[in-house]
Amino acid sequence: MIAVNADPDVLEKLRIVGGPKLVRELVELFLKYAPERLTAARQSIEAGEVSGAQRALHSLKSSAGQLGMSGIQETCSRGEASAARGDAVGAGAALAQIEAGWPETKAWLTEQMRLV
Repeated sequence: MIAVNADPDVLEKLRIVGGPKLVRELVELFLKYAPERLTAARQSIEAGEVSGAQRALHSLKSSAGQLGMSGIQETCSRGEASAARGDAVGAGAALAQIEAGWPETKAWLTEQMRLV
């Protein structure tokens, strides 16, 4: 499991630039689409199509980075690199870490939305 390694200052900077509504919208979008990306990555790995996992992890990495979620971003980066090498085991291991930490990540982001 990965700990929620995130920088709340990123969300604060987003709030300063775009207001609380922007932060809420970005977090809501992440919470909506991250599970879909995780599912797409898992299905791709299980089907032996690591290129699909690579795309899903890349997308999740970018979204996590926008919210300052460096733990997920770094783990996605490792998984994406593994998938790019055709290493389904490495990509799957990174994905499993993200999946295991998802409840904690979701709870942290939900709390951050409440605070803005």
